[in-house]
Amino acid sequence: MLNIEQITKRVESLRRAASDRDQRHRDVHDVRSGDVDSVVPGSMPDAWPKPIVANLIDTSARDVAEVMGAMPSINCSAGILTTDKAKRFSSKKTKAANYYVESSGLNAGRQITLADHYVTYGMAIYVIEADFEDKRPHIRVENPMGVYPEFDLYGRLKSYTKVWREEAIHLASKFPHLLRYLQSNETGGPGEGGWAEREIEVVKYVDADQMLMYLPQNGESIVDHMPNPLGKIMISIGKRPGYDNEIRGSFDDAIWVQLAKARMALLGLEATEKTVRAPLAVPRDVQKMTFGDDAIIRTDSPDKIRRVGIDVPQAAFQEGQMLEQELRVGTRTPEARSGNIDASIVTGRGVQALMGGFNTVVTTGQTVLAEALRRAIMLCFEMDEKLWPNEKKTIRGTAQGTPYEETYVPRKDISGDYTVDVTYGFAAGQDPARAIVGLLQLRGDQLISRDFFQRQLPMNIDVVQMQAQIDNEQFTDALKQGMMGFMQAIPQMALQGQDPMDSLSKVAQLIQLREKGEPVHDAVLKIFKPKEQPQQPSQGLPGAAPGEGTPGVPGGPQQGAQPPQGGASPGQPQQPQGMDLQSLLTGLTSGGKVQMSARTQRQSPI
Repeated sequence: MLNIEQITKRVESLRRAASDRDQRHRDVHDVRSGDVDSVVPGSMPDAWPKPIVANLIDTSARDVAEVMGAMPSINCSAGILTTDKAKRFSSKKTKAANYYVESSGLNAGRQITLADHYVTYGMAIYVIEADFEDKRPHIRVENPMGVYPEFDLYGRLKSYTKVWREEAIHLASKFPHLLRYLQSNETGGPGEGGWAEREIEVVKYVDADQMLMYLPQNGESIVDHMPNPLGKIMISIGKRPGYDNEIRGSFDDAIWVQLAKARMALLGLEATEKTVRAPLAVPRDVQKMTFGDDAIIRTDSPDKIRRVGIDVPQAAFQEGQMLEQELRVGTRTPEARSGNIDASIVTGRGVQALMGGFNTVVTTGQTVLAEALRRAIMLCFEMDEKLWPNEKKTIRGTAQGTPYEETYVPRKDISGDYTVDVTYGFAAGQDPARAIVGLLQLRGDQLISRDFFQRQLPMNIDVVQMQAQIDNEQFTDALKQGMMGFMQAIPQMALQGQDPMDSLSKVAQLIQLREKGEPVHDAVLKIFKPKEQPQQPSQGLPGAAPGEGTPGVPGGPQQGAQPPQGGASPGQPQQPQGMDLQSLLTGLTSGGKVQMSARTQRQSPI
């Protein structure tokens, strides 16, 4: 375990090595905020302290982040589930994973903030922290500015350092235990006013052994120190792919084109203003000048009265258009995103070509963010099982637009299985209509399975529960179709001499039960429940089964005799026979006609 001196030296080395990256982050942040003068001092006149052109850097970043920040599909089922136990285990884990995401507020816009960090700074960070009040892991989105991660040869995170400056009053509200350090003699003392407005630099260092927070500008005072109880860095980082080991954002080079465009716009505004305020040239015979509205100038040559014009070169307008085009190329934002589409190219292929670059940006970003979120949820499972193993938790959320409630115990229902599948699926980087059409075409040609189709949808759904609901709906529809066939068979039964009143009463009872809110399957079971048959007195020889007699004697079946209608044995009173719904439906032809069949089985004592 490193001591405070070793950690301080390491942090300072990391900051010096990443000084160029920190400067790029500050420049992009200032340009997006409109603080151009802090990037290029003296470029903005006093009359116009802010740029007068649209901040394409900021609008592009927001546009890409809002598309890229859609929540992916989260599922915990690995492989093909064949048993009900495996399906229940997968469904419960999936709900727990979605609960982590929903309770952390990623659905409420923090995922878009994470995507904005990825686009702007080239890095997206999930920090998993323990919420001991709610007894659950919490996923927090961290700003990449001032972050110095260390990775090993295989890309695993070895240490994580965060350096930031914040006003003392805001820092004390987040970390109340810092108040005694902020009001100490080193910062002016509690009696001196203004301590709350001071900016304090804070360093947080985390590795597999310890977690440390200290104030480097206050004598390296250790604010908090504790060993790492999990033995692992509970942080997941997604980095933007690049051509070197540097972490670069999407606008590191495009900000200078934006600054040039803003400068050209100011020069054009200045030229226009000087043209309007240009001096007035008059002939020599003018002896008296008046100014203002409806002023009169007496001269013999009125055609010679004019303003001294300042001609703006045509190259200035061409330069503005070139900068606009270069800025869109640098930010990889097509004009179609802002609605500027030339009518001559409004075709499917033309718009697709315009949107091609934008789609690749979104697809690549969503792939990186999905992998980072997958690792974050795996860390949540591990933290939940290690910190609260036997805690019975009740989670609530919304899946497929309907609320759900589930109870789970981490040690039993996680059981060391931290695997999770997070994917934006086939629809990554595409608009929903085009993605769904593509998936339907693949599904129609039997190239993909239904389970694969559902997992490729960029929606937060539980695939196992969704398939169970689909199966229930299909069974309910099949049951309704069976009842419709039963109702259509009633006239045919009446034409064949059968009494239709029993069938009609069943249909009426079904309608009444549905009006009372009874489910279809329960209502069908109730109306087709067989009635209890009364016990019949035994006839014939002692020891014979009921309804059996001796052949050739009264009460026994006569040789060659056929049983009466209804299937009862000769000499027995005819009992109404209940008809099974499935047997009835299998006896229906495609034209709706009924096929009746009966089977008689007789037993006689030896």
